[in-house]
Amino acid sequence: MNLKTILLRIQGVVQGVGFRPFVYQVAQRHGICGYVRNDLQGVFICAQGTEDTLERFKEDLKCAPKAARILSFESESVQTKEIYRDFSIQKSLQGTDVIEATIPADIALCEECLKELRDPQNRRYNYAFMSCANCGARYSLIHRLPYDRESTSMAHFIMCKKCKEEYHNPRSRRFHSEINCCKDCGPKLLWTQNLESFKDLQEMVDSAIPITENLCENPLQNAILALKNGAILALKGIGGYALICNACNSDTIVRLRKLKQRPRKPFALMCRDLKMAESFVELSAIEREMLASQIAPIVLAEAKNSIALPTQEIAPNLTTLGVILPYAPLHYLLFSKLDFPLIFTSANVSGEPIIKDFYRIVQEFSGICDGVLWYDRDILNPIDDSLMRIIGGKIQVLRRARGFLCDLQDMNLNREKKEDFIAFGAQQKATFCLKIQNKILLSPHLGDLDTLASVQNFAETRNLFCGQYKRNPQEFVLDLHPQYAQRSFVEHENSENVKEVQHHFAHLLSNIAENSLQGTVLGVIFDGTGFGNDGKIWGGEFLVWDSNNPLEFSRIAHFDDFPLLGGERALMEIGRLALALLFGAFGREYRDSGVLMLREFSAEIQEVFYKIKDKQVLCHSVGRLFDAISALCGVCLSVSYEGEGGMLLESLAQQAKNQMSYSFAIAEGQIIWSEMIREICDDLKCGVLPNQIARNFHYTLARIIKEIAQPFKQIALSGGCFQNALLTQFVLEELWDKEVYLHSSIPCNDGGISFGQAYYALQS
Repeated sequence: MNLKTILLRIQGVVQGVGFRPFVYQVAQRHGICGYVRNDLQGVFICAQGTEDTLERFKEDLKCAPKAARILSFESESVQTKEIYRDFSIQKSLQGTDVIEATIPADIALCEECLKELRDPQNRRYNYAFMSCANCGARYSLIHRLPYDRESTSMAHFIMCKKCKEEYHNPRSRRFHSEINCCKDCGPKLLWTQNLESFKDLQEMVDSAIPITENLCENPLQNAILALKNGAILALKGIGGYALICNACNSDTIVRLRKLKQRPRKPFALMCRDLKMAESFVELSAIEREMLASQIAPIVLAEAKNSIALPTQEIAPNLTTLGVILPYAPLHYLLFSKLDFPLIFTSANVSGEPIIKDFYRIVQEFSGICDGVLWYDRDILNPIDDSLMRIIGGKIQVLRRARGFLCDLQDMNLNREKKEDFIAFGAQQKATFCLKIQNKILLSPHLGDLDTLASVQNFAETRNLFCGQYKRNPQEFVLDLHPQYAQRSFVEHENSENVKEVQHHFAHLLSNIAENSLQGTVLGVIFDGTGFGNDGKIWGGEFLVWDSNNPLEFSRIAHFDDFPLLGGERALMEIGRLALALLFGAFGREYRDSGVLMLREFSAEIQEVFYKIKDKQVLCHSVGRLFDAISALCGVCLSVSYEGEGGMLLESLAQQAKNQMSYSFAIAEGQIIWSEMIREICDDLKCGVLPNQIARNFHYTLARIIKEIAQPFKQIALSGGCFQNALLTQFVLEELWDKEVYLHSSIPCNDGGISFGQAYYALQS
């Protein structure tokens, strides 16, 4: 036979997704000899066969497993005297300085494993940690590349004889599945109701805690019974601990809110299956597909009317519910004996990262949890659930976390820049973006950097990424804000290796980069807070960008300023924002506005605020406008979580049917809102319902955008306010004759800032 030998280099998402077993099976099918192995660039294949069989082999390799993604496929012929007699999977190659492999994402349980989980004849029946090469934890348990068992928190679980046979059997789904295990050799499920007895526990990882007999006694049955009896439990998931309880039990939910000091922020709902989810929310075909995908995100959907749930306790005053389906074996096991949905919320201290260790659960939640269902495999890299919503008929990722790859190789970005860098993002909804060699890596959602624990988690995740790829970038990109926590990571801010990008320009660039835009683009950037070039708080910006000058923008319009009465307190006590708008609209005659909201402030306090208004920090944020209108309408005068005023206003507006625009003016690039406020006050005095006023306000914003956008063909929407589905829909309708670009896989909120900063650095 005329044998040829070729070497194949395949890069992309090809580790931790069953790719080597797939290559082995394709080689067997075509009679190819040689070997395949993981290395620090991806997958390397030496294949020997006839010219025809090698061509068929290469074609079939391109039909990769579902969870894999091939981004680079290179082939070269080589001369060799060696004749291979079979095809094998070799031990991973390490030691090179060049790392191209991709950190795999955590994948929801596959259908084949779910069938085995429910099959009494299967040896993994009801086993909470089953997986195969096509599903299971990846990112959350890896500490280095390439992806092999010894590189994960499964390293100290030694496979039993049967699991080893599967691991070496090319016909098995668990062929070279690095986290393969069973009841005999894998992690153990544990349960405790007595958290106080662990109060003296020294800080340690879960795998180091001594396992006593009472921890292993009927853990699943005890947890199910506790949930049926109204308990609040901490549940250890793939990326961290969650707090769960019966979502039909209003008393338990009220108790959870009180103990967790979370008065109104909505909880997510875990449903047994799609049928249960559809009894609570309206789901389109694409939303059903999102819920059942390998990402398994929380999907924000419209709640149905008159459902058998205490919705005012779950999502107070909102018309949407966040729903999620089981994605880990343990979730399915719980629902095998439960006929009600579960409250499903991250176990974290407010503003801090999700907890990954039993020790921290004991320290922080012993007064909240009635029990803990956990296990003895360590979570190395905590990660939240992803959050998605349909906005403008398009999938939008609002929180990019579990299930999403960090590698953005499929985006059309210029990677020619030689220097590695790290873009540090924003203070809220923090992420960072790394450029390493030819990779662009976007971190998962890391929360708000308002606490020491959050900053430490941010630093640890950065170290994980840099350590994985053996790089320590010395070029940095920062937001202009002088007090963002990320500045502590840069020793010399004024050096040549630091670039600064204005917050809203980074928002715009994230949209431009995601949609590969060229030419002239009008960016409409509406959000809550961003440090402007003039030192003011921006948030209602119209920025023009041109691809011929990609590092610059011109600001052609913005909303008129109003003061933050009392500084940062106005961000939570939003009645102060409404008062500031009344001052701006009516001047000294603000009491003549006649709005009931004024009664919340004594005459003396009103006068104090009026006298100091000209000495306060100014802003023109649309996010703060949403808050102010919410307070003006009496919806809420203070908020307990970021964006509450805007979310309540959107839910109100959805209840009205028709809309009209309030008056506004645009003078010398400033959008004058004073007449709009006077008309809103007139409506309130005339008894117009708040839901109609809310809808009119949304529509007015869309009309403002339409007027300013007239000369432009391409419009890019970004900023947290465009998480608002009604506002976005109104804008799309008003700009029907324009090319309007939304975000999809990159969050429009501050979670996308680091990506926009990275795009800026790539153009530099």
